[in-house]
Amino acid sequence: MIKAVTYTGLEPGPKFLVIGAIHGNEPCGTVGCERVMAELDAGDLQIRRGQVTFVAIGNPRAYAARTRYVERNLNRFLVPMATPDCYEARLGNILCPLLAACDVHLAIHSYTVGGEAFMIVAPNNEKESDFAAHLGPRTVLTGWVEAYANTGRQTEPGSEESTGSIEYARRHGAVAVNIECGQHEDPQAPEIAYRAIRNALRYLQLTNETGKPTPVAAQLVKVTHVYYAEAQGRLPKNWQHLEAVKKGEPMGFRGDGSAIAAPDDGVIIMPKQNAANGEEWFYFGLKSA
Repeated sequence: MIKAVTYTGLEPGPKFLVIGAIHGNEPCGTVGCERVMAELDAGDLQIRRGQVTFVAIGNPRAYAARTRYVERNLNRFLVPMATPDCYEARLGNILCPLLAACDVHLAIHSYTVGGEAFMIVAPNNEKESDFAAHLGPRTVLTGWVEAYANTGRQTEPGSEESTGSIEYARRHGAVAVNIECGQHEDPQAPEIAYRAIRNALRYLQLTNETGKPTPVAAQLVKVTHVYYAEAQGRLPKNWQHLEAVKKGEPMGFRGDGSAIAAPDDGVIIMPKQNAANGEEWFYFGLKSA
């Protein structure tokens, strides 16, 4: 079962979908959603036009266990399945119609190593970039789907391995942004999630608030490579998110001991020291002016 709560204004407007805890060990989105819903229920905030739907807990069983997922990553291969083969596939069949029906989608996440909050948008998408610029964090990552395509594990950008909630919503014409609010247990992460939701509601002019939030000048990082953990593989150090690396510098060592060298001067993105074999280990990206 998934709980979705919808508030509808009396005037026409966009349909906005917010999803938290699509990974069960990322509670900040749930806290942010519940805080805004409490304000709406109390009448302290009102939806005057359009519609906003909150899925505060996207993966209930994983959330109860405080684990990333139960059988497989819900935010990969998130597409409808005629014969769902696991728990997360059944959840996907509930979430996908909501994603297909929305005009704007905000997916709220956190990440393992921690650091500053950042957002993920599609390349050269002015609507998504403008939406993201008003949510709060200053760092924006792009090139996500293309980086997955470059792994050779899939045939083209948009194929199923790289399909999460924002990618599926985009297929149906939505503006879709992913926000990573910091480390999973960072006490500031729920506040960042809450502020992002409130800023999004103001930006979309769905509430009784006046004026859009102030935009932030973004630091753009283009993700170019995805690296997967191998048995007996190791990282040479405890990398920090967005830590700089020089071209040729070892970013990790494969199971056979060979180095994974940085393809250019760039940054390490969301490294995970204890990633399971076959899971995403870290990403590489290039900072842009």
